[in-house]
Amino acid sequence: MKRVFTTAFAHETNTFHPVKTAGFRFGEASPRPLPVWEGTEIEVVPGVTAHPAGGGTVDGTACREAMDKVLASLHAAMPVDAVFLRLHGAMYAEGIGPAETVLVGEVRALVGPEVPIACTFDLHGNIPARMGEFGDILVGLKTAPHTDGAETAERAGRILLDALRGNVRPVSHVLPIPIILPGEKAMTTAKPFGPLVEEAGRLEREGIAGHTERILAATLFVGCAWTDAPDTGMAVMVTAEGSRAAARTAAIHLARLLWDARHDFAFGCETADLEEGVTRALAAPEPTVFLTDSGDNVTASAPGDLPIVLRHLVERNVERAVVAGINDRAAVGKCFEAGEGRALRLAIGATIEKRHGPPLEAEAQVLRLLPKPRWAVVRIGGVEAVLAEGPTAFTDPSHFASCGLDPLHYKLVVVKEGYLFPGLLSIAPRYIMLLTPGSGDMRIERLPYVRRRRPAFPFEPDTPFDPAASPV
Repeated sequence: MKRVFTTAFAHETNTFHPVKTAGFRFGEASPRPLPVWEGTEIEVVPGVTAHPAGGGTVDGTACREAMDKVLASLHAAMPVDAVFLRLHGAMYAEGIGPAETVLVGEVRALVGPEVPIACTFDLHGNIPARMGEFGDILVGLKTAPHTDGAETAERAGRILLDALRGNVRPVSHVLPIPIILPGEKAMTTAKPFGPLVEEAGRLEREGIAGHTERILAATLFVGCAWTDAPDTGMAVMVTAEGSRAAARTAAIHLARLLWDARHDFAFGCETADLEEGVTRALAAPEPTVFLTDSGDNVTASAPGDLPIVLRHLVERNVERAVVAGINDRAAVGKCFEAGEGRALRLAIGATIEKRHGPPLEAEAQVLRLLPKPRWAVVRIGGVEAVLAEGPTAFTDPSHFASCGLDPLHYKLVVVKEGYLFPGLLSIAPRYIMLLTPGSGDMRIERLPYVRRRRPAFPFEPDTPFDPAASPV
């Protein structure tokens, strides 16, 4: 049997979040094999998993302790024949930097040069070039919105299985590109990013000109623009069969295509400022219009507590609208104290993110209380809102159903996302991304970067870049 140590260490850090992340959630990796490993000689050895419990910059001491726990579980499991790491790629910790890359480097130092290391990533990771030196098999998502998580793990698992059987010798190359974009300007459902990702897939099928070695995996990284770090931005990651030169050639080819398309990246969905977007939605012929509060996008690690859109709807006396949800532990507690059916005065939101206005002071009626998770559904005038005890992403119709709501019953449905997630997209007659303020502001030129790479497009429009001049 081949012993494969598996773990997860992942976070999409939003350094513009006003509160530092000081703790981690620990667990144990699943002992179940990937489907591609079932019935094979692979024995899964689960290790300690660690995920930061918050959205902001990760505290360096807490991060170091978490990394040490993961590494200690690996040390206790040794000897192992391979390592399989589930990462995101955008974790940033004080004093450590790109913590996921640092961890992979320390795993490499622990297991030695001959043990294959496979890693999976979100395509919104910020990937340093040195990741290609630490990991043998590097595979990222190919879809935004994300729909291929299982396929990505399967691809990495299949390559690792082939490597353990001696059928391939994977090597990788990472080529960073000085472009910083919000992810919603690089959706695979729109041009130019969609066709560029298709080109990465073509290389996986056909290889790269001038090299006979197969391209086992090719990933185009958008990066996470809300992580203010030296590595923030786009990148290309390629894993090839036994040839770092082939991996680098493929990476250069894809990086050149990305760079040449830099002026063409635009939001891949309908967008509007708050007032215009609500006006457009109310006048829309569609029976329901979804609105995404992108500046407070909890899927980009924003706090999710801004009441800006809710306030606007209440002040406009909008009817048949629902806002799902707003992070406000204190307001939820008051609703539970009052009980269902009762009316009370609430101060809603702006308990964490206080830089964009005060809480919404309003008379609210408690419609429904849910104990797990602790949610309160309230009505303010003609607007309903789901209040939650933490950042809450309503990304699927089942999330509405769990609190007794049918989103298609409303004219306006507000969720704290950027682009609309696939589950809601499948039912939405129409959606508009609102360009609202917050730590997930889509207008990234307004964000107070201090650590980002310079120069970088589009901040410095004349940024020079020659992918062929990148280090070997």
